[in-house]
Amino acid sequence: MEITFTYPSWLVLICIFAGVLYSALFYRKDKALNETPQWLIYVMALARFMIISLIGVLLLKPLVESEDQKVEKPIVVIAQDNSESVLFNKDSTFYRNEFPEKLLSLKEALSIDYQVEVLSYGDQVSDSLFFDFTDKQTDLSMLMDEIEAKYFGRNLGAVILSGDGLYNKGLNPLYANQFVESTTFYTVALGDTNKKKDLAIANVAHNKLAYLGNDFPIEVVVNADYLKGQELEVSILKNGKELAVQQKQITADNEVITLPFKIEADKAGKQLYTVKVKGLGDEFTLLNNEQEVFIEVLDNKQEILIVTAAPHPDVAAIKYAIEKNINYKVTVENILDYAGGMEQFNLVILHQVPSLNGGEQKLMKDIKKEKIPVLYFVGGQSNYAAFNQLKTGLSLIGPNGSTDAKPTFNPGFSNFTLEDNIKDILPNLPPVQIPFANDYQVTNAVNVMLYQKIGNTTTNFPLIGFNAGTDQKVGFVLGEGIWRWKFQDYIKNNNNLGFESLISKIIQYLAVKEDKSKFRVYAESEYLENEKVILNAELYNDIYELVNEAEVNLVITDEKGEEFPTKTFAKAGQSYRLDAGVFMPGKYAYKAKTSYNGENYEVEGEFVVKALKVEYLNTVADHQLLYSLAEKTGGKMYSKDDFEQILNDIEKNNKIASISYVNQTLTDVIKWGWILILLIALLSLEWFLRKRYGAY
Repeated sequence: MEITFTYPSWLVLICIFAGVLYSALFYRKDKALNETPQWLIYVMALARFMIISLIGVLLLKPLVESEDQKVEKPIVVIAQDNSESVLFNKDSTFYRNEFPEKLLSLKEALSIDYQVEVLSYGDQVSDSLFFDFTDKQTDLSMLMDEIEAKYFGRNLGAVILSGDGLYNKGLNPLYANQFVESTTFYTVALGDTNKKKDLAIANVAHNKLAYLGNDFPIEVVVNADYLKGQELEVSILKNGKELAVQQKQITADNEVITLPFKIEADKAGKQLYTVKVKGLGDEFTLLNNEQEVFIEVLDNKQEILIVTAAPHPDVAAIKYAIEKNINYKVTVENILDYAGGMEQFNLVILHQVPSLNGGEQKLMKDIKKEKIPVLYFVGGQSNYAAFNQLKTGLSLIGPNGSTDAKPTFNPGFSNFTLEDNIKDILPNLPPVQIPFANDYQVTNAVNVMLYQKIGNTTTNFPLIGFNAGTDQKVGFVLGEGIWRWKFQDYIKNNNNLGFESLISKIIQYLAVKEDKSKFRVYAESEYLENEKVILNAELYNDIYELVNEAEVNLVITDEKGEEFPTKTFAKAGQSYRLDAGVFMPGKYAYKAKTSYNGENYEVEGEFVVKALKVEYLNTVADHQLLYSLAEKTGGKMYSKDDFEQILNDIEKNNKIASISYVNQTLTDVIKWGWILILLIALLSLEWFLRKRYGAY
């Protein structure tokens, strides 16, 4: 033990001298102590000396450096696979009953010489040993990350990894992280490596959304193992009713068969479909022969009205591109035929309207009344004066004739993202014929997507732009001849995907409805059965500022109409969040309610919880992975009965040893409690003696 000072150590002599001087001056000529025995005076003087000297030394902030030796036992981690696939063999009873006792006995034997810690892994990693084998997924890379996070920098001697070697989530554990190579893995091979006769649904590919009245595809992929010569039958069912069925002959021992289906969306809402593979008598298991899929069927196709001043090839090109997206229905109408009925449309495209021929007064009045988004195409038949009065954010100053201009992309455009295939075709597009003007004035609310490139000069004149600064979205396209863009795209790429994407992006941006509701609830449409159902909510005041002063409650109802207990959202920042927990597979409806500022708000929605059956897809244990992991790290692989050999090999491994180290600590002397007690005792002693003999 050594004492060091924050300040120069020679100052200790000054503290001692100060104690001597103060004590001598205080007691040398104190007449109040004339009748006090001399030895008591010396005692009081000594106490005063020690008090002053000690306080002075403490002001120098002395530190005591001490050392102590510690011995850390090596850590041995036992990690047990708790996923469902462990039981997919004839030894399932052994794994439920006898195996846990054997593993716990190994843990007790190791605890004598090692610090043993345990983990269970599957879809999550737990700090306890579980043997119920209920986890729906296996994520070995998560286990490796957890081991690294908990034991990095510690004396980790070995990891005993017990499992079947199968993983269906995360990365390959052999390459999950470099920390794996810094310790020794002893693997215990569970499960059965024998190939089994089995049919399994490997994947069901489908769209999450479909539209009422349309057909949607479902593609079923089936793994057929050791059933050559037999017939595979796959059917699609809804509410127990068979909608479609296909058969196919199995022609190989290990065959992957893909069967496409077309199903009609005949009812709106979230619909449950069951994909079923007819079981064969000698299959290993039928648990992987059925899978449920949820598809949301929408009954809200967006309707778009194109109003033209006269027939034009641009209109046909625009209509073609829009209708490539089945979400849109397009109606084309001449301005002279318009008779009303604007409220059914989500977007109006005005091609050279207002026109020189007029007749658009009722149309413009209806658009303004319904606040429907508008996309203007301005060309040679447009009435420029009437257009300038529409407050689109663009005004043509002194228009006179026309000129040619090519499009060039504005890198600062931010209303939506253009994919590379769209940007790639822009430099190669032919010019369009635009109204020639002395100037093109745009307001600050306009965001220009494409500028005009006239000859070799890129101008800051707009070609395509958008204005979201009003209570309705507005877009404009200057020029005629975009039908040539469609043909150029086909000549260049042998398809019209770039042109279709460009038009589709513009339409999507303008036609999407903005949510102006003051109470909103957000939930995923699908959750897995091992996932927590998380919902978020937002409440806005009259000027659309987030507030969370009110209480928000939620009621969830299952398919049978039974309600779960009411849950209350927790406040999270300025919003709300609710962890509703884990639900059984099925379809659920929810209703959220709140009251604020005298108004009652209610939001309804649906979500589905999907059964997770990935553990059933592969029933053959992967002992090769366990062997590779052990060999890579200098360990060994053992069978489920070799626990004594594991103990012997760990004890013989010289790398697994205790670590002895010296721990140095610095302690501030002023923190020692007995110092304070000593000072109080000395002060009390001096005060008592002086009081006793009349010095006070």
